[in-house]
Parts: sequence; C-alpha cells; structure tokens
Amino acid sequence: MDRRYRGSRGFTLIELVAVVVILGALTALAVPRMSPGDSTVNAQADRLAAELRHAQALAMSQGRTLSFEILSSTAYRVADAGGATVRDPGGELLNFTLQNGVTLGGGNIDFDSLGRPLSAGSLVGAAQNWTLNGENGSATVSLQPVTGFVAVTP
Repeated sequence: MDRRYRGSRGFTLIELVAVVVILGALTALAVPRMSPGDSTVNAQADRLAAELRHAQALAMSQGRTLSFEILSSTAYRVADAGGATVRDPGGELLNFTLQNGVTLGGGNIDFDSLGRPLSAGSLVGAAQNWTLNGENGSATVSLQPVTGFVAVTP
C-alpha cells in the first residue's frame, strides 16, 4: 500500500506548536483584563445597588418604611422600624458583608411605603452616595432624591 493514501492518524508537530502559540497569545491578552481588585469592587458596588433597589421594592410591596443601614465599613443590612433585620420573600436575611478587603463609606437611608428615600423622616433633597474602595479601584453608588433611582459609577 502506498503511504500517500494512508489516512491521517494524529497531529503533526507543526500543528501542535501552532495551537500552543495561539493559546499562549490568547492567554497573554486575557490575563491583564482579569484584575481581581477592579472586578471585585465593581461587582460589590453592583450588589449594593441591587440591595438598595430591593429594599425600596420591599418597602413598597410591604407598605412600610424600611431602613438601609451601614453597620461598619464592611457590612450593611436592611432593617424594619423595630431594628430587626428584614428577610426577603425567600426567607434569607438581608444582611451583607463585603469581601476581599473592599470597604464602604456612606450613611443610612430609609425608604417609605412609596419607595421614596427619607432621612430623619423627611424626603431627601440631594443625591445620597456610597463609595466602595478596594485594592485596585473604587466605585460610587448614587441614590437620587424623590425617585430613588440607583446608579453605579466605576
């Protein structure tokens, strides 16, 4: 049987080297984009924003005032008027701790039964901000007066 007509049974050395070079190039491009500090701060800022929205929605759906409280530079929660941590409809406590050395600065805010942000029992007149700081960056979560619109800026 002539060797020219035999079927291929594997990869050549050149094909294997080409695949390794391509994988190396892709890895070199992807690794700098995966800085854990930046993504951690941004991810936790997004979660904080989501929890503010959740507290606002719960206050409206339950028809009562709820508080978004900063417990420390690394922890926050949603509480009711009696000071007890609120449970979401799934039964989980709305008590959160920041991870990977991320810290939080900002103040407490209440949401009335219409979802409006309150401070000391009155509607807030200016945007409220929380700043998250981490090893490689920071992000700000803003809550607008009257509407309660929440935005994150990296």
